[in-house]
Amino acid sequence: MDPSAILVTSFTVLVLILLVSGRVSLDAIGLGLIVALVATGLVDLEGALHGFANHAVITIGALYVVGEGLTRTGAVEFIARLVLAWGKGRESVMVLAIGLVSAALSAFLNNTAVVVVFIPVVIGIARDTGIPPSRLMIPMSFGSLFGGMCTLVGTSTNLLVDGVAVAEGEAPLGMFELSPIGVPLAVLCITFLAVFGKRLLPARASMSATLADGTAREYVTELVIGPASPLLGKTVAEAFGEGPRLLFLVRNEVPFWPPFENVVLEEGDVVVLRGDVGSLTDMQQRLGLKLIGNMKFDPRTMTFFELAVSPHSNIVGRRISDLHLWRDYNAVAVAVLRHGHHIRERVSNLVLRSGDLLLVCGEQASPTKFRASTDFFLLTGAHNLVVLRGHARKALAIAAGVVALFTAYSAFGWKAVPLPMAAVLGAMAMVATGCVTARRAYRTIDWPILIFVVGTLALGEAMRTSGTAEYFANGLVGALFDYGPTAVLAGIVFLCILFNAFVSHSAVAVLLTPIAIEVAHVMPGVDVRPFLLAVAFGGSIAFVTPQGHQVNLMVYGPGGYKYSDFIRVGIPVSLLAWAFVTFALAYQEGWL
Repeated sequence: MDPSAILVTSFTVLVLILLVSGRVSLDAIGLGLIVALVATGLVDLEGALHGFANHAVITIGALYVVGEGLTRTGAVEFIARLVLAWGKGRESVMVLAIGLVSAALSAFLNNTAVVVVFIPVVIGIARDTGIPPSRLMIPMSFGSLFGGMCTLVGTSTNLLVDGVAVAEGEAPLGMFELSPIGVPLAVLCITFLAVFGKRLLPARASMSATLADGTAREYVTELVIGPASPLLGKTVAEAFGEGPRLLFLVRNEVPFWPPFENVVLEEGDVVVLRGDVGSLTDMQQRLGLKLIGNMKFDPRTMTFFELAVSPHSNIVGRRISDLHLWRDYNAVAVAVLRHGHHIRERVSNLVLRSGDLLLVCGEQASPTKFRASTDFFLLTGAHNLVVLRGHARKALAIAAGVVALFTAYSAFGWKAVPLPMAAVLGAMAMVATGCVTARRAYRTIDWPILIFVVGTLALGEAMRTSGTAEYFANGLVGALFDYGPTAVLAGIVFLCILFNAFVSHSAVAVLLTPIAIEVAHVMPGVDVRPFLLAVAFGGSIAFVTPQGHQVNLMVYGPGGYKYSDFIRVGIPVSLLAWAFVTFALAYQEGWL
């Protein structure tokens, strides 16, 4: 390797380390890449910024707005409930129905939007049928990922592979070029989950079901013992023998956990209580308790809902007490779920991580405010907050028009409206018809991921011009060439799956596509197409860990999952998908 290739490799390794650590935001990594590549002369300024004009980046950004229009108007929820109605009953039938419906919708819509709407729908179905949510959430999440493998616009991974391929001088991917493999793959793997789900998936309740579900609805809050409270000088057993249950108390930032019946209460003690509406209200007024910061609090007007921290939000790394949830949303965070465990420390002092699930108690208007935030995904009750139901037909018509334009361009060669233009027209139509406001359209675009993609596109260009991609391609081909092109293809898909377990699927698509193209170039007598498709499919096989894809993080808390649950389910599903994709692509090329 020459010095420039070594430098590019170092940047690539550094990016992977930063992604795994999760300590640096995606947009910071993207901008840092652009600056570093230009400063070292690996890419000129024009080449580094060319990614902002890449048609994949423009298309992805516009499709965020189209998907938001469908979610905001209730169109996705309507379709989901209509199709899922027939599946109530046996657990295997429900798993099959949920997986297939989420896959069908995700083939044409942003899978994040599909999962956001599906989570409260699935929770309601689980409550009605008695099936644990943990048996349904992963099939729904995985189904959305499989759906993304069925069309070009099903996931940003496909669009990024297409964008890099076009930039490298290859022919663009067709709208339904992935469908002959993607559709049977989705059916096969979702059926696998329906048949073996009971053995692989846990029967576990979510946090909201544990703390706030049931006929007698209970609430949890932090209250402070005031200077005039009659509880001063009493023991915990004397103060809380009846009524709301004391979960734990905090004194001078030190938590006290049960058994603590003989602990004598002092002024300033923070008590974390759980009880019904009436008992909490009565205790506040009668015993001189107050909310943290002397904020007004009336449990009779407040309710529980769950929030997932957006993986790309700038609130990651901040303390919950610094978020000013009461000021901005009229809500209080009362519990946090991380990696399947309830955090045993004071909620207000917790530093947030990507994928944390917050149980929040707020006023009736709070969910609507959270729904408009880009820092959180509202999970519980999201379907009840759709405020533009009268525009659902317009949103569906616009989305159908966008899909028709995509199809006309990719499948029938009608070049009058390219993919980016079709997506932008759809986004503009959503705003023009009132399905999404202009301000909401701007906020719904995931700018950090787009900036990160631009940076990785510049890194991909540096990999090509410096010979780094060719170097790694030669290494991969050299290791597997004796076993034939099918083995090389399997190696590429496996690399995608391996990287997906730790880093962003967008990075996997952008960084491995140049290598896949070089692999095809250095191997005699093979076409580049199957290797591009290998990255497209492999980039979406992100089932082994929660951080493999943000939809996995979104169902982590509502499903009550542990990290090991994804490993136990994700490995066999990934191996099945790996084998199917490899042999299907090889069969199409006549290598078998």
